[in-house]
Amino acid sequence: MTQWVFSELSAAAVRRDPNETQLFKTEQAGENEYAGTDALVREVLQNSMDAATGDGPVRIRLALHPPSELPPRRRLATYFRRLQSPLKSRDVRFDQDGVPVPEQGFLVCEDFGTRGLLGDPLLNTDPVPGSEDCQDFFWFWRNIGRSGKTGDDLGRWGLGKTVYRAASRVGCMLGLTVRSNDGRQLLMGQAVLRIHEYQGTEYVPEGYWCAGVNSAGLPLPIEDPEELQQFRSEWKLTREKEPGLSVVVPYVAQELQGHNLLQAVCVHFFLPILRGELIVDVVSPETGAVRLEASTLRKQCEALTWNGPKRQKRHVAPPVEFFRQCLNVQDQSVESHLLGQTRMPVLKEAFDDDTLTELRDRFAVEQIVPIRIRMNLPTRRGDDPEGALTVFLQRTPNADRTDSYYVREGMTITKLSSRAGRRGIRALVLVDTGPLASLLGDSEGPAHEDWDTSEDRPNRNWKKWKGRVKFCRGIVDGLVELLTQVSDQPDRDLLSDFFSVERMREPQRSRPPDPRGDGPATFSAIESKPRWYRLDGRPRGFRVVSSGDLPVPEGSRLRIAVAYDVPTGSPLKQWSPFDFEFGSNGIRFRGRHIEVRKLAGNELLLTVKKERFSFSADGFDEHSDLFVKIEEIDDSPDDDEQEDDRHD
Repeated sequence: MTQWVFSELSAAAVRRDPNETQLFKTEQAGENEYAGTDALVREVLQNSMDAATGDGPVRIRLALHPPSELPPRRRLATYFRRLQSPLKSRDVRFDQDGVPVPEQGFLVCEDFGTRGLLGDPLLNTDPVPGSEDCQDFFWFWRNIGRSGKTGDDLGRWGLGKTVYRAASRVGCMLGLTVRSNDGRQLLMGQAVLRIHEYQGTEYVPEGYWCAGVNSAGLPLPIEDPEELQQFRSEWKLTREKEPGLSVVVPYVAQELQGHNLLQAVCVHFFLPILRGELIVDVVSPETGAVRLEASTLRKQCEALTWNGPKRQKRHVAPPVEFFRQCLNVQDQSVESHLLGQTRMPVLKEAFDDDTLTELRDRFAVEQIVPIRIRMNLPTRRGDDPEGALTVFLQRTPNADRTDSYYVREGMTITKLSSRAGRRGIRALVLVDTGPLASLLGDSEGPAHEDWDTSEDRPNRNWKKWKGRVKFCRGIVDGLVELLTQVSDQPDRDLLSDFFSVERMREPQRSRPPDPRGDGPATFSAIESKPRWYRLDGRPRGFRVVSSGDLPVPEGSRLRIAVAYDVPTGSPLKQWSPFDFEFGSNGIRFRGRHIEVRKLAGNELLLTVKKERFSFSADGFDEHSDLFVKIEEIDDSPDDDEQEDDRHD
C-alpha cells in the first residue's frame, strides 16, 4: 500500500526547517515570472546529461499541464492528505476531503537516452570510496546536499533535485525510473517541508511517498505494476519501458511559463543542442509543443520574444549562427604555449611573434579567430595536469554591442561577460571535459552561474587556483587586447570630444537671427524645476539628500542606476559587472532614514522613511566619470520623474 512515511523527531535531533530552495531563486525575475525558471532548466537538463548512456542524443521533455488535467479528486486526496499538517506553514488550504485547494497544474520532466536511477534501492549508507558501482538511486532519493558526482559531471552539490520541490506549491516531487541495466521500474516520492505534528507526534521535515518500510525502517520504492501504470496514466507520463527518469512536480508555481522555459533552454544549453547531443521538447498551454534541436534552434530563438533579465542573458536571442560557425572551425584552433608552469598564466607569453602577427591580421579583417589556451594546473596530490579552453573571437562590422558566452561542458555560465562586447566583438569560450572543467566546476556555487574565487571546494584538490580562475574569467578581454593592433598613424579625431578648436581661416557657424527682426538672436531663460531631493558629487562617489526646496512626499521611492560614463552611447546600457557591483568590489553605500533594496548590480531602490534623509555611495574608480540616473517611483507610471548627472 502506498503511503507517506516521515520519521519521528527524536529528542536529540536538531530542530531545523530546510531552506535549500532559496539557493535557486533569483532576484532578477520580472513581474509574473517564476524566480527559479533558469535554475529549474539548468539542473534538470544537466542531471539528465550526466546520466547519458552515450547511445544517441539525450532527449528531455518538459510538459506543463493545466489544473484541468490533474488526477481525479479521490486520487489527489490519496497523494496529499498526509501533507496537510506540514503545509500549514505555507498557507496551503485543504478541503474536507484532504485535497489541496490551490488551482494549479503540474510539470512533468522526462529524460530519454539516459540510464535511469541505477544501484541498490535498499542501500542506506555511503558506497565504498572509489567504488565503480553506480548508486544513482541512493544519491537521488536518500541524500540532500550530498552528491556522488565527480569532476567530470556538470553538477557537484547534490542540491540539483531541490529545484523540483522549489517549484512545487506543496513542496514535493514524485519520480518513476526505468533502469537501463535490468529494466526494473521503481516509483518513489519525496517531500521536504517543516517540522510538524501529526496525530500528537512530531515528525522531521523529510518524508517519502513509498510502499512502506522494511524491518530497518527504510522506505521502499513502489514496484506494483498496477500502481506504476496508474501513476503513468493520471500524471500524463509518456514513458513506457524506455530507460530514464520521469519526475512529476505537482501544484507547480503558477508563474512558471512555457515561454520562459524555452528561453532558458536556448541560453543555457545551445551548445549540446547544436552538437546534436541534446533534444528538448517543451509543451505548455501557451506555446503548444516546441522541439529544440540542431536544425530548429535558430528558427525557434528568432520566434521567441526576448524580454528577460540581461544578467541571465535572456534579453536578446543567442547568436546561434555565430555559435554554429565557431563549432565548424574549432578543429582549426591555434594552440598557445603551455602557460603557468612557473607562475600565473600570462597571455603575452602565449604565442611567438609570427603566430601573433597572423592572429592579429585575421582578427583585424573580421574573421572568426579560434584560439586554444593551454595552462598548467597545480594540484595538491600527484602530477599537475594540463587544462585548456577554446576562445572564439570576431569583430563585427557595425560595432554593435554584443554578449560574450562562457560555456563549461555544454552549460552556459550566464553571469560571466566581457568588456569587449561593448565594442562589437563577439566571443564564445568553451571549456570541454577535462582538468580545467573540473577546477571551474568546483568554483561554481550551487546555481552554477559564475566562476567564483570565494568558494572553498577547489581547495580540496587544487593549489594556486584563484589566479587561474580570474585568468579564465578575463580571457576574452585579455585576448582582445593582445590581438588589437597598435596603429602607427595619427588619429586626428582622438581628442575631439574634449577639445574644440575653431577653424579661424574658414567661415564660422553663426546663430540664426531672431525671427522677429534682423537683430541678434535671443534666448529665453532656462527655468529650473525644484525637487524634493538633491544629487551631490563627492570624491569617488555621490550623495542623495533632501533638498529642502519641497516637502518629501510620504512613502517616496527613488530608483538609482549608476554606471561609468562613456564617450558615446548610453552608459547604463554599457554597464558591466566587471565595472563594479553594489555591495562588492569595494563599492559601499549607507543611508539614514531610508530603506535600501538592491535591484541589480548597479541599481538600488530607496524607500524614504523620514523628511531629513540621506544616502551616499563611494568606492568608485576615481579616474572615471560617474553617470547617475535617479527615477522617482510614483503609483502612476505616467508621473515618474528622472534626473541624470555625471560626476568626476
